[in-house]
Amino acid sequence: MLKLTVNRPYKLAEINKPQSTIKVLTPPVYPLENNYISCLWSSVHSYGVEVEQIELSSIVIQLKTNQRTADVFHLHWIQSCYDLAPNRILQSLWSTLKNLRHLFLLKSQGYQLVWTVHNTLSHNCSAPLIERSFRWILSRLCSDIIVMSEYSRQEFAQMYGRTHRVHIVPHGNYIGAYPNQISRAEARQELGIAPHQKVLLHLGKIKPYKGINQLLAVFRQIKDPDVVLIIAGLCREPELLAEIKQATEADSRIHLQLEFIKDEDIQIYMNACDWVVLPYEKILNSGGALLALSFGRPVIVPCKGSLSEIITDGKHGFCYPRDRDLGIAINRALTTPIEHWQQMCTQSYALAQKYNWSKIGRQIYKIYQQGV
Repeated sequence: MLKLTVNRPYKLAEINKPQSTIKVLTPPVYPLENNYISCLWSSVHSYGVEVEQIELSSIVIQLKTNQRTADVFHLHWIQSCYDLAPNRILQSLWSTLKNLRHLFLLKSQGYQLVWTVHNTLSHNCSAPLIERSFRWILSRLCSDIIVMSEYSRQEFAQMYGRTHRVHIVPHGNYIGAYPNQISRAEARQELGIAPHQKVLLHLGKIKPYKGINQLLAVFRQIKDPDVVLIIAGLCREPELLAEIKQATEADSRIHLQLEFIKDEDIQIYMNACDWVVLPYEKILNSGGALLALSFGRPVIVPCKGSLSEIITDGKHGFCYPRDRDLGIAINRALTTPIEHWQQMCTQSYALAQKYNWSKIGRQIYKIYQQGV
C-alpha cells in the first residue's frame, strides 16, 4: 500500500472577480452514465466559465484556419486518446501519436491544458507500455493536473514523477443531482422487500475490479434469511455476467437487476437499502461512495485509494484493511444497533454536504484563472 506523507501543497493565487469569460473546451464523455460531469460544469458556470464539448480533432481543424476559440482544454477520462486494441497495436500506436501531436499543437497555440486524473492507469489496461507512456507525456504537456485526494497526488507523483502544479480538488457530492422524493417504505414496496429485512446494496456498472464475486462468496456464508443483497447495474462482461447468474440462482435472497439504472430509479435502491457495499479490488477514487453518502447511506469499503481519507470507520460506514476481511465488515454492519445505524446515516449525509460543488467550482475557476 502506498505510504502517505504530507507535503506542502501548491498554493493558488487569490481568486478575483471574473472580468471576462473563460472559455473551456472539453472532449465529450460517452456514455454519460453519471452526473459528475454535468455537476462539474454547472459549478464553474457561475464563475464566468463557458464550457463547450468538442472532439480534439475538431479543435485542430479550427486551429489550421487560425481560429483559436477558447482558453483552456480540459481532459477527464483519456482512454479515447490512445484507443488501445490488442489485435491492432500498430494502429493503436499511430492513433496515440496523432493525438499527442494534436495536444502539442494546442499547447503551442497557447491553450492551457488541464487534466483531471480519475485513474492513474485504466482498469482494463490492455497495452500498459503504450498507456503509461502516453500518460507520462501528457503529465508533462499539461499546465495543471487535478487529482481528488492526497493519496491520488502521491500515487500520481510515484508513477509519473509530476509534482508541480498538481491540485487536489475532491470529488463532489450528488445531493440534488438525482431525484430523492421516495420514502423508505415506498422504495421497499417497489422492490418487494419487507420492512424488517436488512438490505445490502451494490449499485452501479458491474466490472471485475469492483469485487462482485468476492461479495457473492461472502454473502452466501450469511445464513440469516432476513438479509437481502441487491445487485443493480449494467454488466457488459459476458463471463462475469454468467458467473453472477450462476452464483445467485440458488439464493432467493439475492435480487438482480442487471441493467442500466435510470437516474429517477436510483432513489428507489438507495432509500430501500441499509448499507451500500463497494468491495473494490483496486480503486483510486469512488463516485459510488459519494453517491451513497449523498443519500445518507453508510458504506462498507476497503481501506484503499482515497476511501480511507473520506470514510471514518464506525461513523460513515465500515472500512476493512484486507480483502479477506469483507465478511467481518458486513457482519459488523448487520449487527449494528438501529440507533447507531440512524446516527451513521445522519453523519454520512453531513459528510456528503462538505463536498459541495460551489467550493469545487471555485477551486477549478482559480486553476483556470491562473493559467489564462
